[in-house]
Amino acid sequence: MYRRSTGAVLVLAMSALVRPAAADESKMAIVPVQQRSMGAEGVERLVVDFAKTVALPRPASTVIIGNTGIAQASLSDDRTVILTGKTPGSTNLIVIDGDGAEVANLILDVVAGSGRLVTVHQGVRRATFTCGRRCDPVLLVGDDADHFNATASQIAARNGFSAPSPDNQQ
Repeated sequence: MYRRSTGAVLVLAMSALVRPAAADESKMAIVPVQQRSMGAEGVERLVVDFAKTVALPRPASTVIIGNTGIAQASLSDDRTVILTGKTPGSTNLIVIDGDGAEVANLILDVVAGSGRLVTVHQGVRRATFTCGRRCDPVLLVGDDADHFNATASQIAARNGFSAPSPDNQQ
């Protein structure tokens, strides 16, 4: 009986998704922070490992993220929030002013790079990857437990590298 390897299936799936980088870059526009505002209907789309700024309608002092495993947020000044996608999923962001009043309440949808997800099935086992010039594993609910746990462990280790050291607090 002939059995295909995961690598061969992954390479075939990836080759169908790869596009020249120049094509993607030509569609990107740079928008000054003054022109940016909260997304339509209070939803912000983030890409894993990319930062995005959100201009606030009035001064704020505190940011709260529902699930810091999915996204992180910080105030760069009292009217600008910097958001960074950490892993695919959805969470929320609440921004509060100095008096405790809500300045913003957004849904954050974090997607893998350019939304190029490839799912590999081996019988009942499933693994998900984000593919560009190469494929990297991502966390997706429903993936095989071994794949999911190994990926989660690697993401946690990677995120530990970017955490500030005690000598270099931000």
